[in-house]
Amino acid sequence: MEMEKFYSRNKEIIDGSIDDSQVMMHIEKGKYYGLNPVGKRIWELTEKRVSEDEIISTLLSEYDVSEELCRKEVVNFLEKAVESDILKIEEA
Repeated sequence: MEMEKFYSRNKEIIDGSIDDSQVMMHIEKGKYYGLNPVGKRIWELTEKRVSEDEIISTLLSEYDVSEELCRKEVVNFLEKAVESDILKIEEA
């Protein structure tokens, strides 16, 4: 059985809000990232350690989206965020 993964922010990221978007800078890499409103919401949820299912559940209650699409988009976002070293993974 696969261990449940929990996501949390990389503490090296400086971030700020501009209207409905989120902008971030990875200090060590010198890279900038921008998030749309849904990405911004996921970023807000990762302020504390959170599981993929908790993120999906929250988004399903806040947005009019199918569970299938929501799960696909969240998994995609989390994979890219971990790859870019914006989010860290901890296994339970």
